[in-house]
This record gives sequence, C-alpha cells and structure tokens, in this order.
Amino acid sequence: MWICDEDRFNWYCDIPPDAEPADSAPEAKALSEEEEAVAALKALREDAERKRALAIIKPTPENLKRYIVAQEALMDRASVFSDVWRRVIWANPELNYQLRNPSNNAAIQVRDTQRARKASETLAGLAGEWGIFFFFRSDCPYCHRLAPTLKWLSEQYGIAVFPISLDGGGLPEFPQPSRDNGMAAALGVSVVPLVVLGNVKDRRLLPIGSGVLSAQEIVERIYILTQTRPGELY
Repeated sequence: MWICDEDRFNWYCDIPPDAEPADSAPEAKALSEEEEAVAALKALREDAERKRALAIIKPTPENLKRYIVAQEALMDRASVFSDVWRRVIWANPELNYQLRNPSNNAAIQVRDTQRARKASETLAGLAGEWGIFFFFRSDCPYCHRLAPTLKWLSEQYGIAVFPISLDGGGLPEFPQPSRDNGMAAALGVSVVPLVVLGNVKDRRLLPIGSGVLSAQEIVERIYILTQTRPGELY
C-alpha cells in the first residue's frame, strides 16, 4: 500500500493523475493611488496617536519629543495642503466660495445692499398674490411689539396682513382680527406671535418665523422662501 509509481510521491498516491492542483492564493489587488494615499495618511495619524498616547501615559522627555516630531510632520503636510489649496482657488474663480458669499466687510456691504434691494422689489411684486397671516394673542407682549412692524410693511409694500387672534382679543394695530377657525391647529401653532406667508391663489402656506422679527428679517425671509432654492445663498 506504500508503493507508488516512480514519478509520484508516496503521500499523493491516492490523487488521480489528472487531478487539478489546488488553486493558488489569489493575487493581491493593486491599490489605486487614492487608496494608497488613504492608507498612508491613516498610518501617519495612527503613528502620531500611538506616540501621543505613550507621551500621556509616560510623559518622559524622550516620549514627548517623539510625539512632537510626529505631530510637526502632520502639521507640515497640512500647511503645504492649505497653501496649495489657496493657490488653486486663486487660479480657478469658479471654485471660490468667497465670491458667492464674501467674508470681507467691503464685499459684504455690497452683497447685503443688493440682496436688500432685490428683497424689497420682491415683496412689492408679491402683494397681489401673497398675504401675511399673523397669529397672536391679545395678552402677548411680543405680539404687541411685532404688530406695528407688520402694519408698517403692509403700508410700505401693499401686502395684506390677515390678523388671526387665538383668544378673540385684538391689538391696537389690528382691533378687529379674525377668530381662529382651526387654521392654527392645522399649522401646529404652539408659540405666538407666528408669521406665515400665504398664497391666495394656490393656498400655499410658508412659515416665516416666530417671535419678534424686524421688518428687514421678514422682507429677507419672504425673498428667500419665494425666490431662491435651498442652498442657493449659502
């Protein structure tokens, strides 16, 4: 039973001559340049983190020095990255976020002036199709503070304000409000004052905000809600 053909090793006597050899281990897939970069960055961070942990647990001068060297190496790479980043931005204006939303005072003033002008023009143009629903209580001091602002907006831009009292009482600017007919419950009104923009044609309701709002805030929010897409001004 221990005898095999001369060309076969004893331990493989039972394997048929035409049997295929076992598949060899698959070759490792070559990493892409991005995958290599991810692995290299991970290794650098893990190395620095290990040295940091050792320096905290055993704060000897040698351990601290090794951690500082590793941390400085990471900071040097970050500095080069940051410098190249700004050079690319300078050379490619379409990638410059600051052109859409400037951060320096001079540019901010220009942007705000243009936006305020557009917002005012928008509010004046919406007067025939949109109105403002003003939910309030007669005993709410914040409602008393907001009412003159809404009255001024109505007179300035011609947009209608529909006062809706949750307790039946009125305000000096709106002495004869409408009683709530269930609209507050439908909107989930839990805080007053609440200002809602409503379209008289298609019945759309767009909440503007709660609490005491300035005239500028209301005008700007109406402009954003009716004339811009989410993320456009960011």
